[in-house]
Amino acid sequence: MELSNRFRVFAKSLFWFTTAVMIALVIMVLTFAVSPDFAKSTLMRNAPDDLTILVPPTTATVYALLASGCVALGLQFFVLWNMRALFRLYAQGQALSAACGGHIARIGAGVIAIPFAGVFYDAMSSFLLTRHNPPGQGEVSIGIQTTSIGLMVGGGMLLLVGAAMLEASRQADENRSFV
Repeated sequence: MELSNRFRVFAKSLFWFTTAVMIALVIMVLTFAVSPDFAKSTLMRNAPDDLTILVPPTTATVYALLASGCVALGLQFFVLWNMRALFRLYAQGQALSAACGGHIARIGAGVIAIPFAGVFYDAMSSFLLTRHNPPGQGEVSIGIQTTSIGLMVGGGMLLLVGAAMLEASRQADENRSFV
């Protein structure tokens, strides 16, 4: 299947955009790591309204939050890396290959896992941000949002599409070997 030039240019643009997003995420994490005061103010501004933070976070708390956030960040990088590779293949004109199917399946698996990492991070951050509250006033919040459910369903669909593409590619290779 030949991809149109327009499609390939769009894929190349998405490749570079995904690269820029990955670089921005690294810069953001490094900024938080080297500037804990900036991280503290950002955390306080973005903390859930229903979370009762009576004692401002310490620098150790900021680093603990960064460490616990690395699980979600790692999954996001996994998904972005595979998207970037998929866009590169599309830009090169490949669309229905085993490599594309593999990337799509891995993207799906990552998208399924991201909401679970979000639940973990939300629970850890609520605990870490309230652990210095007076005794009995610490909090741990665990919840799942409707967007997380949508991500899991969408990720499952991508996983199945990728697996189907891998199987179709395998079948096509097998058929070609008989001819």
